[in-house]
Amino acid sequence: MRPLVSSGWLLAALLISPVLASAANQPAPPALVPIEDFAQTPIVSGMRMSPDGKAVAYTASADQKTAIVIKDLDTGKVSGVDDGWAPTWVNDGRIAFGGNGFAAIDRDGSNYKGLAGRARQMETHQVDGLLVAPSPIFSEFTTKANKDDVLLLQYDYPNWRGRYSIILSFPHVLRMDTRSGGFMRMVENPGDVMGWGLDASGVVRVGVEYNKGLYRVLYRDDAKQGWRVLKGLDWERRGTSVRGMSADGKQLYLGRISDNGKWALYTYDIADEKMGEMLLGHAKYDIGSFDGDGSELMLARQTRELLGVRYVAEIPKTQWFDQQMASIQAALDKSLPERINTITDMDVARQRFLVNSSSARDPGTYYVFDLGKQQLTPVMATMPWIKPDQMAEMIPITYKSRDGLPIHGFLTLPAGRGTKKLPLVVMPHGGPFVRETYRFNPDVQFLANRGYAVLQMNFRGSPGFGQAFLDAGKHQVGTGMIDDITDGAKWAIAKGIADPDRVAIMGWSYGGYAALMGVIREPKLFRCAIDLAGVTDWKAILKYDNEVSPNSLPYTRDYIGDFQKDAAALDDISPVYHADAIQVPLLLVYSKSDDTVHYDQATAITKALDKAGKPYEFMAKFNEGHGFYEKKHRVALYQTIEAFLAKNMGPAAAGAATGAN
Repeated sequence: MRPLVSSGWLLAALLISPVLASAANQPAPPALVPIEDFAQTPIVSGMRMSPDGKAVAYTASADQKTAIVIKDLDTGKVSGVDDGWAPTWVNDGRIAFGGNGFAAIDRDGSNYKGLAGRARQMETHQVDGLLVAPSPIFSEFTTKANKDDVLLLQYDYPNWRGRYSIILSFPHVLRMDTRSGGFMRMVENPGDVMGWGLDASGVVRVGVEYNKGLYRVLYRDDAKQGWRVLKGLDWERRGTSVRGMSADGKQLYLGRISDNGKWALYTYDIADEKMGEMLLGHAKYDIGSFDGDGSELMLARQTRELLGVRYVAEIPKTQWFDQQMASIQAALDKSLPERINTITDMDVARQRFLVNSSSARDPGTYYVFDLGKQQLTPVMATMPWIKPDQMAEMIPITYKSRDGLPIHGFLTLPAGRGTKKLPLVVMPHGGPFVRETYRFNPDVQFLANRGYAVLQMNFRGSPGFGQAFLDAGKHQVGTGMIDDITDGAKWAIAKGIADPDRVAIMGWSYGGYAALMGVIREPKLFRCAIDLAGVTDWKAILKYDNEVSPNSLPYTRDYIGDFQKDAAALDDISPVYHADAIQVPLLLVYSKSDDTVHYDQATAITKALDKAGKPYEFMAKFNEGHGFYEKKHRVALYQTIEAFLAKNMGPAAAGAATGAN
């Protein structure tokens, strides 16, 4: 059994000592960065390396327009196609990608073929996602190498009903030739299988079945056999997470709750049908849970050998089981210190490696590491206009909520402005059952550059901190979670970091809801609140969620409530019924095309505020989803936030904003 890994990350730049340091020892504040620099989204994302290691493909973006770009690493020659995203190498010479459905092109940008959706006008079935690519040779087909094939998830009905986009479940598996467009159904869903797993030969051999909040694991020995339930993996409520299969097909890799209450990775012997040894666990953090803890198996290309596990502690980390990979990681970390250096892809021969190097101050640069030449070569920065020395660092912090529960989070201090009595923006994450992690966040960096400290926290119910911590969030979205958030503000005040007279609260989605509920429950704590696409009526949003994602009903009932049976309790925690209790200035921001928090939520809160005679500022945009992504809209949003905070908290930074209208 492998021992539990410890926390271990204590980079000098992120020690808690900066919080206590004297302002006199800090450099002068950086210049005000133009708003457009924060509003512009990354120009490069999703970069993938070809199996032969000679080229990369990536999504190039500019103001909501995307393209697929293929770059030859030796010659620098580029090719591609407009209107696509998320490229995946089918083989050395062909790429599949999303874009109005699915399509494929050759490495030189030629031989475009629409595969599904609007790219092909296929209306006989709904295709939603690559199951695997490149697709290995299928062992059940012996007449053809099938090197140009991919596997796709296929549904029996479209996902658009009236004004709602329905979240689909229970897919079949479709095999499609990316050159001819020919396809056939490879696997018929035997019932309520919501996810599939492959062996190293590309044969679908594992299915995870879901019914009324319970899960079980189905297995078959090969493509010609029937499905059976594996012992110990029958109907459970979130008891097992299937993460993969060993290269020899003899073991499954499963996430299970370990003896210390944290999720850990284990092996499962298929022949004996019993649990094996622990692969990797952590003393403080989950690895391999159901709930988005950020962990991922790192598998060798083609052979599917388990090389390591990526997981999230204070920062993202990779535990390599392969000694060569561990040595390469150590060399990268030495060459690029105090950064998160993630090997995101590699060639089949494991001689060239694609690396993304980033930090909270730097959105990241892609590099290629050539093992034979011992060369680390930059390929492209994701946001090259960002200057890390003008950005602020995220500091991991921990405080206790009023009931003694430890809450982990991050504090970002504005550079050069000391560490005491700072104007503070409390910024709870969305979800709420998601996790805040160490990363470059343009919203946070914008606020810090304008002179505000920013406090983010993983309140109870955030995944990654053990099952008990997740379960502590059950039916606490408007009570215990809000207490954790407001107790964070009180912690910052008690430590002398925050000016008690200049504390604001702001967030997206659930964070927007928390901003409203925070000023309702703590009317004297905050000077103002910014609700960005926040929930305002829980009964309405849960009813809507049940319509667009009926399979989520058991989960939402368990963790939030039932919109019928718990109606009174949900009203008690819905801002629309407590608008008269709001005593501070509000800024409300919504999208009229939001499919996650429907615009009805904005209409409801503005009507309630108008009825209560409460003033507020309001911004709404068309053609945006759950968040603002078009540059001109993001510029306008940052300008509005900057003016709102300055008006209600006093200017935090010297000088004027430099963003254009």
